[in-house]
Amino acid sequence: MKIDGKQIANEILNDLKLKRQSYKEKIKLKIITFKDDIANTSYIKIKKNFAEQLNIQCSIHYLDDNKSSKELRKEINKICKEKYVKGAIIQLPIPKHLNKNILINAIPDKLDIDCLTYKNLGRFYQGKENIMPPTVSALDYLIKKYDLKLDNVLLIGQGELIGKPIAQYLINNHIKFININHKIENIDILCEMADTIITGVGAPNLIKFNSIKENSIIFDYGCTKYQEIICGDCEINKDFENKCSFFTPVPNGLGPIVVAKLFENLLRGASSK
Repeated sequence: MKIDGKQIANEILNDLKLKRQSYKEKIKLKIITFKDDIANTSYIKIKKNFAEQLNIQCSIHYLDDNKSSKELRKEINKICKEKYVKGAIIQLPIPKHLNKNILINAIPDKLDIDCLTYKNLGRFYQGKENIMPPTVSALDYLIKKYDLKLDNVLLIGQGELIGKPIAQYLINNHIKFININHKIENIDILCEMADTIITGVGAPNLIKFNSIKENSIIFDYGCTKYQEIICGDCEINKDFENKCSFFTPVPNGLGPIVVAKLFENLLRGASSK
């Protein structure tokens, strides 16, 4: 079964519209980024569109990566102090020569709807979270919506947004898994052994039709441009989709749902302040 992420996101959106109506004040969302790449442009466009439908003012702020991390931290602080700002995110990746931790933690915890600051991420890892990272929340939502039973999971990726928080989610829920990076040599063999695959490394055609089990459950968070199309980590063909009992395509799979969960965090925070 291939899900329709746009349709699912719209279902969440309809619930959020009701919550938005009960909150009478203006709401502003700040998206802070450095450059236009295919993944950034795609996700920012989805976020702006989602914000418009919820009567939330969403503005994009491009930072100059020639400045120092301390200078940029001051700029982020200033952006976050603007009146009616209820959420702020830094669109990753951050240029490698800058201090990622300084920039991310320049966002006040109460505005950190991506759940990336030390305090919010720490609460999540301790199981005491007020909000979950949207990537994790989207996974949790689909598991519960479709009553999926995850077992013998192969988690591909060890990054800050997907691999690490999802690994913690699996630990918290006592789900058996192996976590690898995409450069491991025997990845095809590991895919053949897995009942569930969760991947998000941006490596087109990493997971192939011949390397997955019949009735596999596959969550594809990958997003990259390959031969002029946006695709995930899985091979693109109907046979691949039909071989899965559950599959999130790219595009229109997890991406819109992650964005919906981001705005769920935003409205939850706004209504509690």
